[in-house]
Amino acid sequence: MDRRRDRNIGTPARKSPRALAFASLGFLALTGCSGLGGGSNTAADAALACPKVSIVRDLAEVTQFRNGGGRDLTDVTSRAALADYSGNCDYTSDGVTVNVNVFLIAERGPAMQGNTANYRYFVAVAKPGEETPTTKSEFDTSVTFESGKLRSGSREELAPKIPLPKDANGKDWKIFLGFQLTPEQLAFNRAQMKQ
Repeated sequence: MDRRRDRNIGTPARKSPRALAFASLGFLALTGCSGLGGGSNTAADAALACPKVSIVRDLAEVTQFRNGGGRDLTDVTSRAALADYSGNCDYTSDGVTVNVNVFLIAERGPAMQGNTANYRYFVAVAKPGEETPTTKSEFDTSVTFESGKLRSGSREELAPKIPLPKDANGKDWKIFLGFQLTPEQLAFNRAQMKQ
């Protein structure tokens, strides 16, 4: 295996207005996102930098409501946000593997039954100069709330691989993270962002 040293992914980014609104409502205390890629100290590091990773703003959060209920705060079963990420990347002779830790924060809502909430999120990869992903993988995860606790979370470990010719640079590739939302959940997010 032609392995090069790890390149760090760890530049802070700003919080979204929606994340700040979440915190002000007392639902989620979110942290800023760490970026993949970023600055390099040497020409060799710049030549083989990490692909850029970002959480899609409209898909960074999900609010789940009870079935058949209304859509106000008393009908919320849980809320979750992809709150942060960090990682590095490894180049080999056949491409680059991006090791990403995604941190999910969840809060139980007043309508939640039981102690577990289930979520579905995705990782998508786009070629340089393109915004439409060429590949997309979906994952299921669950968060269990301890008795008497309103908040919980998980760390999801992902390792998307981008096949590249030997010594090719993956710095202009993009990796997108987000929740796999229904059309109703997406509309709810967008309506909340306008407030």
